[in-house]
Amino acid sequence: MKYERIFIDPSDNRTYIDAFVSYSGHTHEAMLILPGGGYGGVCADREGEDVALAYMARGLNCFVLQYRVGTPADRYPRQLIDACRALRYLRTHAAEFHIDPQKIYCVGFSAGGHLAGSLCTMYDRPEVCEALGTSAEDCRPNGAVLSYPVVSACVPATHEGSFENLLGKRYAELTDAERVRYSIERNVTDRTPPMFLWHTAEDDAVPTYGTLALAQTLIEHKIPVRLNLYPYGPHGMALGTKMSAGGYAPFVDEFANTWVDDSLAFLRSEKAQSAGKE
Repeated sequence: MKYERIFIDPSDNRTYIDAFVSYSGHTHEAMLILPGGGYGGVCADREGEDVALAYMARGLNCFVLQYRVGTPADRYPRQLIDACRALRYLRTHAAEFHIDPQKIYCVGFSAGGHLAGSLCTMYDRPEVCEALGTSAEDCRPNGAVLSYPVVSACVPATHEGSFENLLGKRYAELTDAERVRYSIERNVTDRTPPMFLWHTAEDDAVPTYGTLALAQTLIEHKIPVRLNLYPYGPHGMALGTKMSAGGYAPFVDEFANTWVDDSLAFLRSEKAQSAGKE
C-alpha cells in the first residue's frame, strides 16, 4: 500500500485527498470518503482513514477528502465543488491510481452523508460546472453509501446546525425554496446513481426519517437502493467496530458493524453496476 497526500485545488491548499492505493497490478474499484463534522469541521480521524483501511481490505483503493469548512467564506457551493473536483480528479487519473473510472463510489457520514448525497443529485448544477470548467458527467459517482446522513432541510429538518453552517444563515431564515434546494430527497432524478443507505434506530442526533424519505424517493424514481436500519447505536458509529470506536463502547455493535460488507454486496450487484454506469 502507498499513502500519498494530493492537493487538488491550486488556489487553496486546504482542499486535498489522502490516497490509500494498492499497486498490485490489478484494476480496483475506488471509494471517495467524505467524513462528517456538521459542515463545521472534517472528522477524518474516525470517519476517514479507518474507513479507507476497511474498504482497502476488501479490494478498493480509497481517497479521503479534506473539503473546505470552518470560515465564513466556506459556504455552499464550496464543499460540493471540492467533492466534484475530487471525483473528477480520480476519474481523470484513473490509470495512475489503478482504478476503474466506471467504478468510482463515494461514502459520506452525517453531514458528509449530505455531501455525498449532494454529489449524487447536484453534481450538474451550473455553479459547480462553471467553477470547475467541466461537464457534469465527469463528476457523477457510479454509486454511493450514505451513513447516518443529514438528508433534509425541509420541516422537520434532520439537522438544523449542518444547514446553518452550510449556508451561513439561521435555519429559521431559510425560505421554503431554499430548504427544497438543499434537501437530498427533493433533488433525486433519473440520473441519480444507486445508493446504499444505513442508519441506526437509536440515533437521536440525526433522525432516521430523512433517510427513510430518501429511500422512498429513490424507489419512486426506480433508482437501485438498499436501506439498512440497524437497531442499536448512537450517531457517529463510523465502522461500528473497536477500530473506529476510540474506546467508546456504544460505538461498537454487532449489527451495525456489517455495513461495509453490506454496502459492497449492493454496489457490486448487477443492477447497481448497470445503473451506475455513465
